[in-house]
Amino acid sequence: MRSTLPNIWRRRHLLWVLIVSNLKRQNKNSVLGYLWWLLDPILLTLVFYLVVAVLFRRGSGNQPYILFLICGLLPWKAFSDSVGQSVNAIRNQASIIKAISFPKAVLPLSLVFSNTFHLGIAFLVPVALTLFYGSEYGTWPNLYYLMLPVVIGLQVLFTIGVVFVISALGLFFQDTGNIISHLLRMWYFLSPGLYSLDIVPARYQAIYRLNPFCELMTSYRDIIMYSRMPDIWDLGYTFSISMFCCLCGYLLFKRYEGRFAQRL
Repeated sequence: MRSTLPNIWRRRHLLWVLIVSNLKRQNKNSVLGYLWWLLDPILLTLVFYLVVAVLFRRGSGNQPYILFLICGLLPWKAFSDSVGQSVNAIRNQASIIKAISFPKAVLPLSLVFSNTFHLGIAFLVPVALTLFYGSEYGTWPNLYYLMLPVVIGLQVLFTIGVVFVISALGLFFQDTGNIISHLLRMWYFLSPGLYSLDIVPARYQAIYRLNPFCELMTSYRDIIMYSRMPDIWDLGYTFSISMFCCLCGYLLFKRYEGRFAQRL
């Protein structure tokens, strides 16, 4: 069964089953269980905070640096986890693919939606921090939080496009996993996750801002840290690149989908 939009919709129950299975499997044998959905982003943020703010004495100006870090780190983690897991998304389900007919697109899609659910839960951490710092920095939750689903939706669109490409490549090229892990590492450091966009030299700003995560991280911080509306033009650019990436990834995935069973 090809991954056309009608077929994916008809098999939405399978997509739901895969999402639930992914969520249960990740913390199945751990002592703390689903508490890791909150502990993992907290511990990861603390590591970067200790290195950058404590050891190197760098920060984000007049706003709490730990909040600055986590607003960029959480969306990046959801993206990088989805991309990293998608490398073997098809290969890991070889038995199912050979046994039944279904649109294979639900496999990478389930990874994206599972990690997006994690992102939604993890955002409780920065919200708690805004309450903690609110009296001093004015970071109280505000009506602009209504824009968070829009920004998350743009990230999901972009992630789906990338994941479609990587899941297809991962089946045909064994080196895809190693290449992607290095690319993701470089991509994060070329995004304003640890530092403010202001420190990028003006002559490089135009090129630097072609990176969709530059606008995504900035939008998350605008809403959570600065209590203001994200720039509409930035959101428009992110929407355009996300739709383009999603469409291209979907078409590439659908084109090679017929060869998956032969390759497994």
